[in-house]
Amino acid sequence: MSAKALRALEAELGGPAPDRLADLTDAQLREFTDLLHAAKARQSEALETAVEQALEIVPRMARGSVRKILFG
Repeated sequence: MSAKALRALEAELGGPAPDRLADLTDAQLREFTDLLHAAKARQSEALETAVEQALEIVPRMARGSVRKILFG
């Protein structure tokens, strides 16, 4: 396992990788990191879609204000 592949995974995780991941090859670590990144992207898109759907019940003129109140 290379330090570069491990650093990339830890960056994606936002913290240290579990010790057992040291058993993976570089190719496996890269694939795991890519899969994790893709899953996070899908989750982010799903959350954005859910927020937009939830805001549809708010009158159009108030959506911007409601969005600022809810999400800063």
